[in-house]
Amino acid sequence: MKLKHIVLTLLLSSSYLLNAQDNSKAKLIGGMYVHSGYLGNIKDLSYGLGGKLSFRLNEYFRIGGEGYGSSSEFKKDGSFYSIGWGGVLGEFIIADIKKTNILIGFTIGGAVNKQMDIIKKTDEIGMPDMVFWEKESTMIISPFLSFEYAVSKKANLSLKFDYLISPTNDIFNSGLRVYIGCLFNMIG
Repeated sequence: MKLKHIVLTLLLSSSYLLNAQDNSKAKLIGGMYVHSGYLGNIKDLSYGLGGKLSFRLNEYFRIGGEGYGSSSEFKKDGSFYSIGWGGVLGEFIIADIKKTNILIGFTIGGAVNKQMDIIKKTDEIGMPDMVFWEKESTMIISPFLSFEYAVSKKANLSLKFDYLISPTNDIFNSGLRVYIGCLFNMIG
């Protein structure tokens, strides 16, 4: 019986989604993303959460803000890396194809990254004998490519790719990140 309800719900939802309207004229758009990325220096995946809010200034340009947190436990001994960043974003709509927007943009802001690396364990209860700890604040620039697909007048699914860059090279571990999110058209 539960399976019938699930199938019926999916069918009704899909017909609603197929009749979605164009989202390209929303004046205010924002929402949340989950993300993951590969960090080459520590050879591990990072995971995180964050969001953005942007205002349409004209037909092809939005300005706003975004912020994210990302972390990785790159060894089984408790070693970790984390970074939190945010800033002002500018995004250009380079293609508006039916229910899909393709955007390029950048974020300029700040970040704090922390890394703890347990170098060796030797005592009987597993307490670390030597730990490397580092914490840095830095300026960041984050270029990105984003795709937004309108599932309704008020909701969009989004796929985004970015790469954090520090002009002062103070980011301990960087790499490409992939984001999946849901954005809402708040003023249309």
